[in-house]
Amino acid sequence: MKGILPTIQHPVYLVLALGFSLGIAQPVMLTDSLSTTHSEFLVASEESIIFVNSNGTISSVNLNEPFVLQPVFLTWEAGNDGWDGPEEINFIGISPDGNTLCIAIQVALPESIFTTSISIPDPVLVLTCSITGEDARVVGITDTSQDSKDFYFTQDSRVLYGWGFLPCDPDPEAYFAMHLGDETDLIQPYHLIDLEEGLKFSANEMAEDILLANPWSDLAALGNKIADMATLSTIYQDSTTTSAIIEQWIEPDMGLSTSILTQSARFADGISSQNPGEHFAIICRIEEGRYIYSRDDGETIYDGRIDWSSFEVTEPVLLDQLAGYLSIGRTVLSANENKGIVFSAGRGLYYYEL
Repeated sequence: MKGILPTIQHPVYLVLALGFSLGIAQPVMLTDSLSTTHSEFLVASEESIIFVNSNGTISSVNLNEPFVLQPVFLTWEAGNDGWDGPEEINFIGISPDGNTLCIAIQVALPESIFTTSISIPDPVLVLTCSITGEDARVVGITDTSQDSKDFYFTQDSRVLYGWGFLPCDPDPEAYFAMHLGDETDLIQPYHLIDLEEGLKFSANEMAEDILLANPWSDLAALGNKIADMATLSTIYQDSTTTSAIIEQWIEPDMGLSTSILTQSARFADGISSQNPGEHFAIICRIEEGRYIYSRDDGETIYDGRIDWSSFEVTEPVLLDQLAGYLSIGRTVLSANENKGIVFSAGRGLYYYEL
């Protein structure tokens, strides 16, 4: 593993040194300053990880240089647009081409405007910027009462979408007036923004409380529907189910749905196959057909290939070194050209080479 300093400067290196002396790959701690409030992290390039740090700002770290953090300076301040701080980050996302960040930042109404005793949720501004924080601009607004503050890019990185946008301009006066019931400054409800043209589009005919976007395609699961967000079209709907049609995407055109008794792999056109054995918990997709997974709620973790037509596993490799680190539902991302994974545990951000 590159980037391990020859002199032990942090307790984690002692653990690593012992692991390497035994010839056993161990998770490498990249930083111990991950935010525990909003612990999002992103794979920005082959070896660069962007994350929200314990100070509530954004940093990056290279897989080959643990604990060498670089700040991401956002060229935007709340006061420039008439808002007050604190500027608390609620969400970060990255475009498929790796060039654009989406950041949701909680701000406050200035006292000069907030002159009523009624309760108004804190505004959350949605910004885009380069991965270095430059060219930051506000593209929309949501608030702390919205269940969904996750935003996604289409695969061409041009359109940003999410179900949390509010129908008002992202300035204090319009936001305040909307919550007072003044419809004068309201705009048409929208769910998508064309970042090049600035155009806003509605997807009301597909809107659901829960939006589960596919990381590798423009598909999204919306309740009992599967939609193509690039064309704003519903491509499959199961009117017989009241549960989520897809609970986890596992391929660009396939997802898993699980109940107490059954687990199914479903293609976007509705064709599905049922798991005849123990359920899989997919922790991370590495590449087509290959996953980090568990079949006992995380007690044992494997790297292997799964045939979803039969649910049979080939080439399974037990990953004992990840026991105690990974848990079901935790964010785990492939990195370094699929040679490893990045994951968080508490304030620690880790890299593990497969």
